[in-house]
Order: sequence, then structure tokens, then C-alpha cells
Amino acid sequence: MFFIANWIPGIANRIAGPWMVAAILAVCNASAQAQQGEYYEPLNEKLPPGYSAEVLARVRHYDPSWLQPVRVELPSSGTVSVYSATPDPLGILASPAQFSVNAGHFYRLRLSDLPEFPGVEIFPSIEILDRLHPPEGQSHNYPIPIVLTEADLKAAVAGQMVTRVVYLEEPRNAASVDPLRREYAQTVNPQENALQVANQMGRAMMIVRIGGRTPSGPNMPLMFFGSGGAFDLGNSVPLNSGVVRLSDRKKPIDALASDRSPRVRSAGRENSVE
Repeated sequence: MFFIANWIPGIANRIAGPWMVAAILAVCNASAQAQQGEYYEPLNEKLPPGYSAEVLARVRHYDPSWLQPVRVELPSSGTVSVYSATPDPLGILASPAQFSVNAGHFYRLRLSDLPEFPGVEIFPSIEILDRLHPPEGQSHNYPIPIVLTEADLKAAVAGQMVTRVVYLEEPRNAASVDPLRREYAQTVNPQENALQVANQMGRAMMIVRIGGRTPSGPNMPLMFFGSGGAFDLGNSVPLNSGVVRLSDRKKPIDALASDRSPRVRSAGRENSVE
């Protein structure tokens, strides 16, 4: 895992991931969001949530029966609720939360029970642009990581917008740019196309938008909650991964470990596997 950050006024850029890296564009106001440059990439992160994923799905003809695991990690602990075109959550999990979704769709998340921001709920969206191709039967071991930092959440609470493009690293490019796998700074200008930059570095997999928008009431359009893609918890949470569901929190710690698995111990606010 390596992490790259470079903050400048009105814009945040980060690249992170064990195999994935993320280019982050933070837009502090609507006027900055509206700025457009000249791109040769026809799609960009400034388009409405779900638009780019739908276009790519029509071109690539994704198998709708195949679901891509993703893993959401919060700064410390918290609750992650997942929505897809319905005001009722399809799943509620404790962080780190792992679940599976459709490529070609976007989903709404609700982050709550955040120790760093008591009483605050944040509603980021995730737009699945592409899928991985893991060994058969091993997809749960290859989730797309969504690592949300305290700085990301603080910006959203302050009314700013952080847009992150997660991409699959192209090994030859990575070796030439940073052969020793060190942390290095990279800046994405707000007038640049972050999807274009990501595709130059590898293959864009997901757009994560973290902002201050919240549901305004019972008449909120269903599109706010996602585009209606499928959702599955099932096998997307691998055994002994340290991912603990909310329903398991009420069980004895020993019940979370099988006879053949390592014992799960309490580690402060989180649960980890020894």
C-alpha cells in the first residue's frame, strides 16, 4: 500500500492502493466544478453520477450476473449503509465493509456512527466503471478498495466536494514512474480530466464522490440513491478477513471464529484477526 497526497487551495490529489491507485480531485465550490477543459477522453468525472458507468456498460456489455466486490474503509470505525435506487438500505455493515455490486451502475452510501464526527451522516456515491478479472472462485479476495480518510470526511462536512478516481495500476508505468514504490506527489488540475489521467496511468475502475449533499426528505428522487444495480453481501465477505457485520457485534467474540480459523480478538474499536 502506498499513499500519495498533495493539497493545494481548492484541490486535493491523492493516489492510494495495494494494486489500485486513486487520483483525487477536490472541488470546493460549484464554480470550480463547472470549469471544463479540452479533453480527448469523452467521459470525465464532472458528468452526473452514473452517466459514465452507463456509457461504458453499453460499450463493454458487462455480464449483469457478475458482481464486483468493493471494500469501504473509514478512518477508524463507523457504519456503512448501501443504497441502490431505493430509500431503504440494501445492506448495513460495520467498517471495514465489503460487498459486491454491478459494474455499469452507481450506488449511494451512508456513513454514520463516525467517532470523528459525532451525530453526522455523510452520503458519498460510488460509480463502478469497470470490473476486475480474478481467478475463478476468488473474486472476494480482490475487492476494489475505497479508503476514506478523515480529511476527506472533514472536507465533506465543511461543504466541499472530493472526487476520487480509483484505477488499476499499469505495472510498467508504475515501475517507470516510481520504481522503488515510494510515496510521491501528483497534482490533478481542476480543469484536467481525472478519468483521462487515470487511464493514462492504468485502467479507471471507479469514481467516488464525497460531498455534503444529504437526502432532503421523503420526496427525494430515487435516482439520488443509485441507478438500480444489483447488490450482494454473501460470499463477498471472505472468512477471517476481519470484516465484522453489525449483526455479529451482538454475538460472543468466539462465535465469530470457526474451529479452523484464528481467534478474533477485540482491538479497541475494531476487530482484527491474529
